[in-house]
Amino acid sequence: MNLYSIWTALWVAWNVFVICFYLEVGGLSEDTDLMTFNISMHRSWWREHGPGCVRREVTAPVSRSLDEHSYISVSGCILDFKYLEVIHSSFQILLSLVGFVYACYVISVFTEDEDSFDFLGGLDSYSYHASPKHSHVELKPVFLSK
Repeated sequence: MNLYSIWTALWVAWNVFVICFYLEVGGLSEDTDLMTFNISMHRSWWREHGPGCVRREVTAPVSRSLDEHSYISVSGCILDFKYLEVIHSSFQILLSLVGFVYACYVISVFTEDEDSFDFLGGLDSYSYHASPKHSHVELKPVFLSK
């Protein structure tokens, strides 16, 4: 449970960062290379594959080398990709929180079962029936000594 709770906290924090990044909250901007740590050009999957989007590759100008990224033209999108990223991250947060609550419930069920375990016919209400004559429990040795 501890490892799952740590993972859930990290996952929620990452998705909150993604939401802030695309909504440009707190000085974050989509124009920076923060999402790729300045290693490559960042493109959202939703930018090209959103509902209603039509994707066309545009030929690169002659001045650009062949190993650089090609230009992509996207048109006809029903919803801007930034908002799809925010919706996607919000859904991930919701799933994480539901999973965490369910995991806590499962743990409580297992620990509750452990508390009610009858240790070798011990003195719980289901296995012990005291007779009115005896006010104490008679103990018998398990092993006979020689």
